[in-house]
Amino acid sequence: MTSTRQTRYCRCGARLARDNTGGRCSPCSSHDRQHPESAPKVPADFWNEVVLARALQDRHMGRVIRAWRTHPHHGRHPISQDQAASWVGISQAQLSRIENGPPVVHLDRLAQWAAVLHIPEDRLWFALPSASEEVDEKEGTVNRRQFFSSTAATAANRLLCGPSMPGQSIGDHEAVDWLAWQLWQNRKDELDPSRIPQPIAYRLNTHPHVLRTADGAYRFTDPALTDVLVAHRVFGDIAQGSGHLLATAQTSHATDLTISALAAENEQARRGLTAWMRSGATAVLRVNSAGILAKVGAADLGDAAISAIRSDQDARHLYVTAVASRVLELPWGQAADLSGATNTQAADWTLGEGHDTKTWASRRLADELANNRDAAARWCSAVLLANCVDAEDMRMRSALMLAVRNEPCRENLRAYAAVLAGATPL
Repeated sequence: MTSTRQTRYCRCGARLARDNTGGRCSPCSSHDRQHPESAPKVPADFWNEVVLARALQDRHMGRVIRAWRTHPHHGRHPISQDQAASWVGISQAQLSRIENGPPVVHLDRLAQWAAVLHIPEDRLWFALPSASEEVDEKEGTVNRRQFFSSTAATAANRLLCGPSMPGQSIGDHEAVDWLAWQLWQNRKDELDPSRIPQPIAYRLNTHPHVLRTADGAYRFTDPALTDVLVAHRVFGDIAQGSGHLLATAQTSHATDLTISALAAENEQARRGLTAWMRSGATAVLRVNSAGILAKVGAADLGDAAISAIRSDQDARHLYVTAVASRVLELPWGQAADLSGATNTQAADWTLGEGHDTKTWASRRLADELANNRDAAARWCSAVLLANCVDAEDMRMRSALMLAVRNEPCRENLRAYAAVLAGATPL
């Protein structure tokens, strides 16, 4: 049995060289040196400049950003839109629309820009949410995945939240939204109380859909609420033309299903997802976009998603890892090793006690071929099957033939034919 070396990845999704000990690929390291990840601190009198002070008085964050970028304090070379946009994970075109369009009204975006530009609270026309910043220990930089108040009063939030209690700055919907986001980002079902700000804990303590474990940790009464709340929040960002939240972390199968149901009725969201799937700045953004479109239920979108991940090795690695982890019940690291081995057909199918290795895995993957809610997951299952299916196993061949008869996507038909012929769909 061939063992495989664990592949390491940069935060952008690029594979790292074996001798790379810094954790960042060369392009990212070079970009970081030339383009700081956060806005520089400015002196107190910076905010008294006439144009900037007027923009703040007009309560127009777009004009505030433009006045901040072009402030005389920066010298002969103003801060470019590209650089400022990178601080919050949006494109230059999106920032241009913010600067020149109607005033931003969503509190999460207002708070985000206020934090990024270090705008003093006494200059703001809105109240900042209470949350502590997390520090990335490896990079020593402030993690911009900060607390956002709810992006919209979604149906899911209204269902969960009871009446607010007087005298508290944090409402029920902000508290449960914050908890869901933290659980999702950290891939956990519960959160230690030491990591929860006191105003949020106060709300969670009395919320009917939040419970405390014996160790005092906070969790939802139904873990599925995490995916529902996160999905509505991320979709709110997508609908506004921003991929910032979608690029935060790889989304789960359940989260994608909820977002895809919302995107199915929103043409603008589908266009944005298609663009990010093909040319998103990071592998996480690309694979998340592909995952959502693959679950919309349209054959043309499924084919487009499969084509995108097949030709994008980094996104493909992430998608196959997610499918292997979910379908084969593997820890994420082991699933990643299995995904990396599909390129060499040297997969290690030691899946754990109680399973008959390849036989159990091939049957689980064959069952996934009938998953009509995720076209790309069916393709990834075929890729994994190519490494473990026994050509003499008539049960597996029958499952593949049945999948051929029922498959609406051309890309998957090609993949199934390859596996039946003893070849890899790659």
